[in-house]
Amino acid sequence: MQATPAPRLVPPRIVPPAQPLQGLAFFARFVRNPIAVVPQAAYDGDLVAMMRGRTPIVWITAPAMIKTVLLDEREKFLKLAQIRLLSPLLGKGILTSEGADWKWQRQASAPMFRPQELAGFVPTFVRAAQAVIERWRALPGAVQPIDRDMTEATFEVISATLLPSADQGMPQAIELSTGLFQRSGAWGQLYAVANLPKWLPQPGRRSMARAIGALRSAVLALIAERRADRAAKDDLLHRLMQARDPDTGQTMNDEQLVDNLLTFYLAGHETTAKALTWTLYLLARSPEWTRALEEEIARVTGGSEVTARHIEQLVLTQQVLKESMRLYPPVPLMTRQAVADTQFGAHPIRAGTSVVMPIYAIHRHAKRWEDPDAFDPTRFAPQREAAIPRYQYMPFGAGPRICIGMGFAMLEATAMLATMLRHATFAAIPGRDPTPVARVTLIPGGGMPLQVRLRH
Repeated sequence: MQATPAPRLVPPRIVPPAQPLQGLAFFARFVRNPIAVVPQAAYDGDLVAMMRGRTPIVWITAPAMIKTVLLDEREKFLKLAQIRLLSPLLGKGILTSEGADWKWQRQASAPMFRPQELAGFVPTFVRAAQAVIERWRALPGAVQPIDRDMTEATFEVISATLLPSADQGMPQAIELSTGLFQRSGAWGQLYAVANLPKWLPQPGRRSMARAIGALRSAVLALIAERRADRAAKDDLLHRLMQARDPDTGQTMNDEQLVDNLLTFYLAGHETTAKALTWTLYLLARSPEWTRALEEEIARVTGGSEVTARHIEQLVLTQQVLKESMRLYPPVPLMTRQAVADTQFGAHPIRAGTSVVMPIYAIHRHAKRWEDPDAFDPTRFAPQREAAIPRYQYMPFGAGPRICIGMGFAMLEATAMLATMLRHATFAAIPGRDPTPVARVTLIPGGGMPLQVRLRH
């Protein structure tokens, strides 16, 4: 089914530097917004050498090169910068481990995310969306902080499925540590990508370490609480505690459970919140697509609550989500470090080089997308989506390390978006167009205020 063509909409975007930045100009802009250093050549070329010296940095956008890094020669490209950035929070979990450690955790966790297992969580997703709608009812027609509202809504999902606890301090510990991590994230990314010495002072390091310590202690207490609870609960925490290495039968110890609980929290909470935030903004700017989705949701659900059996039929709703994640990928940068000499075509890559895949630029590449900066969900109509090269669109990554929670995230986002659109419409605030800013995830600079009108 095709929606009625809408007027061309070009939402806020980063204006890239015409030439690669060097020295202090690179560092200063990177700290303000890491994706703002990606040069114009990355939006219409294949490879850009950004900086040379202690750590050479190259930016790659060609699907064939990305496939080399993430699949064909993946043993030569490790996640060293990401591990350095995230391991203080995530330890050696599935996102921050390599080799055998990663493989067994991936295999042990995979059964939790089978489609037939995830369908049972749809009522939880719907309840979380309904809860934020009820909060909006208290101030009908008001301007709402949509970015914060989506963070709270997806946190309610995580609380019900992954981090259920009677500890009332858990939400505050998570909010504090995540906020500090986001605020100092650009510094952490810079130090990791440029391979700066670990002893070099880093703004916010001590306060972030204290917050991370408090958060990990809170999650460890949650695990102890669950171990002492004899009542059976079929949630993701229970499934993770029961997960076994298919080769050895080994289960995760408490430290590994903390690592992976926080990994799934960060990957499944912040990213989905940002995807919904940017999607609601785009719909607020596109009344034609809003009407198309409202009509689809009414037709598919018959006016009832969204259920698991409706998800596959919400075709346009998912097209809008996918186009939103193309324009505003929840994780806008991916990095790997070359651990052996190799080359991309005629380009030699020596060991120690930081290889950066700017997902934000890859999704807006002038030679690979038609009208790349425009909002056009018809790109993801089934027949057109099938023609998109695998390594050209990567909101969840690609290769063997593609996000294990991709199915969970799409199910959650679809159910929550459809539920909100059943009851509310959104309008952008004149003069408040948000700037996309990379802070580990892609946040709207200055927040995302939207006017919310409720129908019933």
